[in-house]
Amino acid sequence: MTLAWGDRARTSRVEFRAVIRRLLAAACCLAVIGCGAAPPEPGQPLPTTSAVATVPSDGVLMSSLGYSYAPQGFSVPSGSIIAERVDQENTVVAVFTAPSGLDVAAYLRETLPGQGWAITADGNNSLLFERGKEYGAFTVTGAYASLAIRWDARS
Repeated sequence: MTLAWGDRARTSRVEFRAVIRRLLAAACCLAVIGCGAAPPEPGQPLPTTSAVATVPSDGVLMSSLGYSYAPQGFSVPSGSIIAERVDQENTVVAVFTAPSGLDVAAYLRETLPGQGWAITADGNNSLLFERGKEYGAFTVTGAYASLAIRWDARS
């Protein structure tokens, strides 16, 4: 069967979306599985926040929102409303109800590289990113957006 150019483009978009969905599902599963993982071994430094971190004028450190284990210098948009949260030694999760998921995604695209994160996938209103042994995923669905960052001794 020979596909016309438009058919190939649609097939590629569908395949790309399927890959992103699988990656996000895997990232979410890792975050959930990691919630029960053992804490880092003694002697390993835990991620900490820094009062010296440079935060964009339109952002706020996650530590300022009550996270004890947020990665150092990690910020989200000012005015963020977090409906659900996980704050553990090896995982942090935030489920946002405000600002819109698209606004949070735009903020992360703009600020992650300046925080030392590499965006490794970006599509279908979802992101995957990493910094050393820290791995993050962000996705938008309906009225919610979810951010998960995971690390541990096995990462």
